[in-house]
Amino acid sequence: MRVIPIGPEQFSGFVEKYKIFDMTRQLMKRYLTNWYHDDAEAFAENMRADLPAVLERYHFYNEFVSITNNYNFDPPMETVSCTIRITDEEDGCCSRYTAVFDSQLNAADDYMKG
Repeated sequence: MRVIPIGPEQFSGFVEKYKIFDMTRQLMKRYLTNWYHDDAEAFAENMRADLPAVLERYHFYNEFVSITNNYNFDPPMETVSCTIRITDEEDGCCSRYTAVFDSQLNAADDYMKG
């Protein structure tokens, strides 16, 4: 069953109906938690705070959702990508977290840049 809309007029409804940002935030929290537990020193150096401070005091801004033909997979597949910008207390950008979902909205990949 395909859940990605075809027409651009359906896109906002799609993002809301399937709670794309909410799903991405859950994955982001898991990503941050795993990173912190795997290497707390690198986490603190890159994020400029420990995990509790990041989760409690940092800002998480919905940045964008896109549907793309993703050629990082073999064979290429249509994916939904969602990015959340993470900033510190002063709104200085720390990083961006991106989750990639397949056409069934199963998590296919995720990464952090910044």
